Amino acid sequence: MSESQPSAAEPPGFPQPARPLRADGRPRRVGFELEFAGLSPEGAAAAIQEAFGGEVQSDSRFVKRVAGTAWGTFKVEVDARVLKERSYRALLSQMGFNLDDRTLDSLDEQVLRLASTVVPVEVVSPPLPVGEAGQIESLREALRRRLAQGTRAGLVYAFGLHLNPELPELEVDTIRATLQTYLLLLPWLKWRDDTDAVRRLTPFIQDFPAEYVRRLLQPGYCPGLGAFIDEFLAFNTTRNRSLDLMPLLAHVDPGRVRRALPDDPLTQARPTWHYRLPNCLVDDPDWRIARPWRDWLMVERLADDPQRLGQLMADWWARGFSLTEHRWIQHVDQCLARLDR
Repeated sequence: MSESQPSAAEPPGFPQPARPLRADGRPRRVGFELEFAGLSPEGAAAAIQEAFGGEVQSDSRFVKRVAGTAWGTFKVEVDARVLKERSYRALLSQMGFNLDDRTLDSLDEQVLRLASTVVPVEVVSPPLPVGEAGQIESLREALRRRLAQGTRAGLVYAFGLHLNPELPELEVDTIRATLQTYLLLLPWLKWRDDTDAVRRLTPFIQDFPAEYVRRLLQPGYCPGLGAFIDEFLAFNTTRNRSLDLMPLLAHVDPGRVRRALPDDPLTQARPTWHYRLPNCLVDDPDWRIARPWRDWLMVERLADDPQRLGQLMADWWARGFSLTEHRWIQHVDQCLARLDR
């Protein structure tokens, strides 16, 4: 089995989760974030409008919106806070440079041009019902036609695709089992996506601490919600994980998260996972967003099967597997093949 190729042909289409509804009976939703270079915010907004209609609105040269689509407003932004907030303008003013609007606009353009070699442009979708989530492929294709550049187009392009799937329910057992499954499947997910080497070196998709992994995978680990959150925050006071739980935990218990991260102004509470591992290969004509989405759904399926999850966890402990070893990837691949029958 090659470490960069799937073990079987990919099924066609955009798959649906085994649990497509929330606890209240409404359809689950999923948001998408695509990072890329080679295309200005104006060009990305035009691609959104081409795919889904709507009206382009401009907050600044660095932030655009496309309002009035079937699902709401898409946002396009240069993914760097200093650029989005244009804080360099205030710095120049403090230094005594009182520039007119025309000069400031020209400065913004030059800053954007320089930043575009390392700072991605990001498209953030509104939440789409999971039954309509396959429409996001229309945007991927529109970006490709406009020559957006993905993760492997440059040596320092650590661009990612982020998936934000709504949970079917906010019970602690669902959260715990999904995170346990994710940790057991993480080497397999990296192999499936062939996660870019530069992205692995960045701080944005760090692995969970080994001690926390061992605690979470202990047989019989079933804390209440408060204890689960407290222990998570004791080991993870950062959003820089390949599966970022901070938005979810901030939604479930905002007080606990605020106390643990009092200086974090960026976390927006929402009842979703924030899955950040996949590459964004938007310039590859053979790449589909359905591929990493399908792999995420395998995490959900195994998490919903306590017997198989318990067996895989027991395998991990009994056989002394390391989560970095190729034999564990092979074992997981074989287990998931049986699950998929």
